[in-house]
Amino acid sequence: MAEYSKNASNAYNRPAVNSLAIAVVKKVEPFGAYCMLPEYNDIEVFLPIREVSSGWVKNIHEFVHEGQKIVCKIIFYDTNRNTIDVSLKKVTPKESKDKLRAFNLEKRSKALFSQAIKIAKEQQSKESIESKMLADFGTYTKLIEAAKYSPADIDTSKLPKKFKEAIIKLIEASNVKRDYLVSYTMTVQTNNTDSGVTTLRSVFAKAQAESGVSITYVSAPKYKLNASGASYSEAEEKVKKAVEAVKSLLGSEDIAIEKEKMHKEKENILNKL
Repeated sequence: MAEYSKNASNAYNRPAVNSLAIAVVKKVEPFGAYCMLPEYNDIEVFLPIREVSSGWVKNIHEFVHEGQKIVCKIIFYDTNRNTIDVSLKKVTPKESKDKLRAFNLEKRSKALFSQAIKIAKEQQSKESIESKMLADFGTYTKLIEAAKYSPADIDTSKLPKKFKEAIIKLIEASNVKRDYLVSYTMTVQTNNTDSGVTTLRSVFAKAQAESGVSITYVSAPKYKLNASGASYSEAEEKVKKAVEAVKSLLGSEDIAIEKEKMHKEKENILNKL
């Protein structure tokens, strides 16, 4: 089992029982896995094999592996042995998704905080500012939320003026409309060899006009569909509309689409809030 510090100086050293935590698997044994909690100064915890899955676990390596990031639930403190046990099976898929999202958002918010410190040229006072910020807002994410939605809260805080100006300017600079791009390859089979090309051109022109999707030739029978929107779901809906239009205009033609992997742009932290 994993040991924890009895002399925890702050809440980050002692996760509460039944709370969720991000864990990084460090070592996997036949009887369980040793993990560390990055949110709590990398303290070590133990995941017993009985807490890996609600079903029978024949091989623990089928469920966890070294270096894996998981969401676990704190289930037991042994104060005599200074150990902490966690559970994987007691975490629902929704809890896991929400916790990972919050963890990643806090990580990005912290990076934005550091960027503001640099812009304000307050590196030497970073620890002091960080302490004041956490006392006022609790988390980096709440700081960014306040800067975006309630700048008056930033203004009345005890944070240094230069830092407050820097964080607000970062927010203002980031409030630029962003396009989200998706790309698909569409395969269209046609039995009409005489007028097939002419028909497809006409169909694609109408589908583009109806959906706002760009349809370009790759190599027969493949065509590329590119779409953009204020969100990925909006862009995906445009592609869906284009494909439905092509199917409707061509009737019973054989059509298949495959999503392409695109280079992901660095996400704007503000689009996540």
